[in-house]
Amino acid sequence: MKTLSTFVITVALILGLAGCAPSPTRYNLTMAVAPVGSGTETDLTNASPYAAGTSVNIRAAANSGYHFVNWTAPAGTFANATAAQTAFVMPAQNVTVTANFAVDLHFSTDAYVLLNGPATLPLEERTVCVLLNIMTNIVMDSVRVDLPDGGPVIVPAYTDLNSPEVDQTTLLRFCICTPSMPIAGGEYNFTALDAAGEPIPGVRDTDIWVGVEPPTPPTNVRTELTEDGILVSWDESPIIPGSFEPAADPQLGCYGLWINRIETGETVYGAEPISGSPHLIPQDKAKFIQGEDRGLSLGEMEDGTYCLSAGLHSVAPEGSLGKGCEYNCSDPGQTIIFAIQDGEIIIS
Repeated sequence: MKTLSTFVITVALILGLAGCAPSPTRYNLTMAVAPVGSGTETDLTNASPYAAGTSVNIRAAANSGYHFVNWTAPAGTFANATAAQTAFVMPAQNVTVTANFAVDLHFSTDAYVLLNGPATLPLEERTVCVLLNIMTNIVMDSVRVDLPDGGPVIVPAYTDLNSPEVDQTTLLRFCICTPSMPIAGGEYNFTALDAAGEPIPGVRDTDIWVGVEPPTPPTNVRTELTEDGILVSWDESPIIPGSFEPAADPQLGCYGLWINRIETGETVYGAEPISGSPHLIPQDKAKFIQGEDRGLSLGEMEDGTYCLSAGLHSVAPEGSLGKGCEYNCSDPGQTIIFAIQDGEIIIS
């Protein structure tokens, strides 16, 4: 009987020891993105910490303006490091898995007509030039544009108040005004050039001026001086379906205001895109509308004489061969002159 009891106890101890085998060590998985703000990363398995050898499902998604490149980690293996959704095998250590993204390269081009004068004038008497405008994040020295008549134009680097994000390093702008009267269907071919004036392979684009109906520039522009600034009103221009509908959603074309200091010619204030009349030019910068007002507030402008102008942009209709703007219209006869003397605004 004693022998049987000893056997039972021995078996129980063996079984108990077998049931107390240590669990496998688990390791933390940390997810990250590079650069910050370029996209998102997800541990689809969502059960960290993991034992070494565990297969973890992961996914990356790029934010606007970026694209996914690959996954990297100091240890562990990927089923496919260049696939946005893949599996990662955990190593025997804590590990950070990084989803790497890169900026989308773009070479955005636009050819549109600058019209100066009232709509009562013939079109050819209002045409100042064709504006050739390029925005890009590809490093280049200049841009060659082959015009519809075959003549080339070299477009230099340019920026102004309406492109505050341009630093000519991470975002570049090129712009020039070339005197001509475009023809509907005219093709403008853009080619990026390096510092030696040679074409950069693969960096080309084309815009076609489709020749839609030109919009009427703002008329009866008037101002009212208020305690908050200068309230600018105007008679709104007739709608051109598909090309000029500034109050539509999505917005097609827009109004714009700008102020130049006469003594220097410098543009000190701009507002765009504006959906309709009226618009307040604020005395205090704290009242700027984000995405519309830029430059100096009235309270920041020095004593001097200023001209206030109103204009508008229309766009190439969706589905047409053109893109971007079609017309930039204003009437110098609607310009308003005002002065600032000892901080006081005096409107002529």
